[in-house]
Amino acid sequence: MDEFIVARGARIAVISAQNKRGGFMFRTTLLIAAIALSMPAHAQQAPMIDGPALAGPPPAAGSAREAADRLSMHPQVSEERLAQARADLAFDPFAMFQPVLGESFTRERFPRTAAVLSAAVAGVNPAVNAAKDHYNRQRPYVEDMSLLRCDSPQNPGTGGSYPTGHGAGGWTLALVLAELIPSRADAILQRGRDFGDSRVICGYHFPSDVEASRLIAAGGVARLHGDAAFRRQLDAARRELARAYRD
Repeated sequence: MDEFIVARGARIAVISAQNKRGGFMFRTTLLIAAIALSMPAHAQQAPMIDGPALAGPPPAAGSAREAADRLSMHPQVSEERLAQARADLAFDPFAMFQPVLGESFTRERFPRTAAVLSAAVAGVNPAVNAAKDHYNRQRPYVEDMSLLRCDSPQNPGTGGSYPTGHGAGGWTLALVLAELIPSRADAILQRGRDFGDSRVICGYHFPSDVEASRLIAAGGVARLHGDAAFRRQLDAARRELARAYRD
């Protein structure tokens, strides 16, 4: 399973792909969110923060942390939770938080919110990719294919495991939405946490990959608040959402 978050001008494409060969299932989920506003300076490709330094290295081979990582794989979860983890394969910011914010939480209804969420993910993503490239950690299923619980691709991706791009994106969205809708902050943050944990349940990432992704997401969102254009986008989204979420 590979995930890609690609920023191009006013678009973000999120692609989740699985291969079908020799009886294996194939599914490709492509989400392209068109944004009415052009991508501001803070969302360009150069990392805003030092992702490798902020995350720090993954657990060393043979260390207690690495042993804990491996022991945490294949957690015992309910069928309902496993189904949620499988649903979390797709990276759709609005579908992700509809369990908390309702089915009316859509990009069509909230275009300014769509813009700021896309800008936040695009802003954080380069630092995540820098850390992936720097540490180039092997995915957990490379050594043990039985860890894969959400699909069984014949040739799963072997891109850097540390940190997880899905986990960073989900936590980025949760932090921004919790700020925009403080009355739902606890539920939003829990949903963002669960989204990252789904990567471990599915067998795509170690727990420490998810923890590192949250560090980079938090650092990236903090850095974005120093950008005036991003703050204006936040203000516009806050006004838009205030009319719908008054409790």
